[in-house]
Amino acid sequence: MLKHGPVDVVILALGAPSFDGSILYELEQQVGKGVIRVLDAMLLFKDGAGNRASVDLEDLPANMKTAMGFIETGTRGLFDSADADTLFEGMVPSSAVLALAIEHIWAVNLVNALSNSDVELAASIRIPAPIVDEAFAAFA
Repeated sequence: MLKHGPVDVVILALGAPSFDGSILYELEQQVGKGVIRVLDAMLLFKDGAGNRASVDLEDLPANMKTAMGFIETGTRGLFDSADADTLFEGMVPSSAVLALAIEHIWAVNLVNALSNSDVELAASIRIPAPIVDEAFAAFA
């Protein structure tokens, strides 16, 4: 019996960082619906001169910590300094990167039901959303 769903590590590159709250809102909505669980997040910045900075969730002001409350405290720290160094290497000046570790909670009950019916997962393939959009557009 599975207790956890599969986890995706998602790296979002922000060419000109501009945070309006919409990303946090959508993540919080999906967490609230029980679709996903955000296990950890890491936010990195590189200025025009190539100087690096990171934001630790634990160091946020109280009001921002509250806004990030949907990220469980017991799983924070999955990303480490080696991960940050790797991501910094690929960043261009004047950019930001948001790394997320997202557990797919929705899959737990489905996989358990399949397992209870003696069904095994033979393969799993992730098709990126832009490719899915293109395929559906071709049908129209």
